[in-house]
Amino acid sequence: MSKNQTKTTYILFPGIAMLLGWGLRGYIGGGPFGAMIPGALIGLVMSMMLNLSPRHSALVTVFAVVGIGLGGEMTYGQTLRYIRHVDTLWFGTVGTTVKGAVWGLSGGLFLAIGLLNRHIEKRTLGVGMLLFFIGMLLGFKLINDPKLIYFSDPIHKPRSESWAAIGIGAVALLIWLKIKLVARDFKVVLSFVLWGTLGGGLGFGLGGLWLFLGAQLKLVWFNNWWKMMEFSFGLIFGMALGWATWLNRAYLQDITEATEKNDHRPLWTELAVVAVMALVIFWLYPLIIEPLAASTGYAQGLISGMAHDLLRLMSNYAFIGLLLLVVAYWDHGFAWQMAITLTFCHTVIDLMVDLEGETQIATSLTSQIVFTIVTTLSVAILVARFAKRNNPLKQLMQLLIWSTMLVALLKLCTQVAWGQITTTPPTLLVSKVFFVYLVFLAASIYCAWFTIKKID
Repeated sequence: MSKNQTKTTYILFPGIAMLLGWGLRGYIGGGPFGAMIPGALIGLVMSMMLNLSPRHSALVTVFAVVGIGLGGEMTYGQTLRYIRHVDTLWFGTVGTTVKGAVWGLSGGLFLAIGLLNRHIEKRTLGVGMLLFFIGMLLGFKLINDPKLIYFSDPIHKPRSESWAAIGIGAVALLIWLKIKLVARDFKVVLSFVLWGTLGGGLGFGLGGLWLFLGAQLKLVWFNNWWKMMEFSFGLIFGMALGWATWLNRAYLQDITEATEKNDHRPLWTELAVVAVMALVIFWLYPLIIEPLAASTGYAQGLISGMAHDLLRLMSNYAFIGLLLLVVAYWDHGFAWQMAITLTFCHTVIDLMVDLEGETQIATSLTSQIVFTIVTTLSVAILVARFAKRNNPLKQLMQLLIWSTMLVALLKLCTQVAWGQITTTPPTLLVSKVFFVYLVFLAASIYCAWFTIKKID
C-alpha cells in the first residue's frame, strides 16, 4: 500500500477484517485456535498496508496469530451471562472489559514484536518468552488459582480463569523489551500495547452490551445478539490496531521496505512440517499433555505439583504459540504454513466435531479424518505455491478468507434444514437464519475487493 493512504483506510480495513475474523472465530472455531483466524487476518492486513516484504510479512502474521490466539485461553461465557441482567450488568461489564483489555494487550504486544522482529535479536526474544511464562505462572499462583479477583460465577467459582496469568506474562515481556530495545522501537511497542489494550477493553466491554439489549428487547425477529457482540469486539479491536499502525506507519515502513530473495524449501518439507505440527497440536496435546496436567498437583506431593505447573504451561496456547514461532523463524515458508494452513486445519476439525455434536448428520471417523487431511493438504499446497510468488500477500489473503468462508458455508448447511427455509417468512430468514452468514459474506467481499483493488 502506498504511503499516501488515508487515515480512514488504516482504521476501517483492519476493523472490517477483524470483524470478519472474530465472527468466524465464534462460528467455526472457538478457543485460542479459533482466535488464530482474526490473528492471521490482521497480520496479513498490517503487512499489506505497510508494504512489508514476504519474509517479514510471514513472521508478522505468525506473531499476530500467537498474540490474538492467546486471549482465546480466557473463559468468559459465565461473565457474559451476567451482562444479561440489570442487577449484575456492571459486574459482567467490568469482567469483559478487563478480559478484553488483556486480549488487546497480548495481541498488540505480539503484533508489535512481529513488526519489529528485524530489530529484536532471537536471544532477546527467547529470554522475553521465558519471562512471559514466569509471569504467567505468577499470575496463576497469585490471582487466578486463589480466585482473588474472579469474573465468572462469584458464588460457586467453578471455572479456572487465566486473564491475570496472560496479563502479567505480557507485562513481564513488555518490561524486558523496555530494557533491551532502543527508545524508538519501544515507543512503537508501547503504542500498539496501549491502543490494543484500549481497543480490546472497549470492544469486549461495549460489545457485551448487545446481550443486555437483547435480553431487554426480547425480539421475536432477531436473536443474534451474541454474534453482534463478537462483530463489535472485532471491529473496535481491529480499528484500534489500525490506528496504532497509522501512528507508526512512517517508521515501520522505513525499517521494513527492503526486498528479499524468496528462497523456499521443497514442497514435501513444508507438508511434512505441517503434518507434524498438526499432529502435535491437535492430537498429541489433547491426548497426552492435557490429561497429564490434569492428573498432577500439589495434593500428590511437591514433585507432582511442580510437574503440574510445568505441564500446565506446556498445555497452554502460549507454549503452542512458542512452537509456532520457533518453526516460523526456521523458514518463512514454514511460517506461512503455521499462520494459514494450521488456522484452516482447526476450522475443519471444529466442523467435524460439530457434525457429531450439534447436527444430525452421521459421519464415520474415517471419513472425518480423510476430509480433514484432504482439505488441509489442498490449502497447504496452495499456500506453498502462492508464497513462492514475488508478492504473495494478496493471494494468501484471498485464500484465508475464502477457505474459511467455505467451512462456514458447510457449517451453515449442516444447521439449516430445507423445511425450515420453505416454512420461514423471508424477513425472518434474513434477520435470524442467514443474518450471520450475510454479515460474513459482506465483510469477506469488502476485504477481498479492497485487497485486489486498493493494495499496490
